[in-house]
Amino acid sequence: MPTTRILATAVFVSAPKTRETLLLEPGTEVSDPAIAAQITHPDAWLSQTRRRSRITRAESS
Repeated sequence: MPTTRILATAVFVSAPKTRETLLLEPGTEVSDPAIAAQITHPDAWLSQTRRRSRITRAESS
C-alpha cells in the first residue's frame, strides 16, 4: 500500500503516462509512487511534526 504524503510547497512534475507537466499545490496529497519519486527536495514535503500541528488546528476549528 502506497504511503500518502502532503506537499508543503508547489512543485512541477510530469504525469507518468502522458508526460504532461502538472503543477501540484501546497496541501496536495500525493499517493502515486511515480509522482512522489519526482519530488526529491525534502523541504517540498510536510514533516510529520508539521502534519500533526495542521491536523490539531483543523480539529480545533
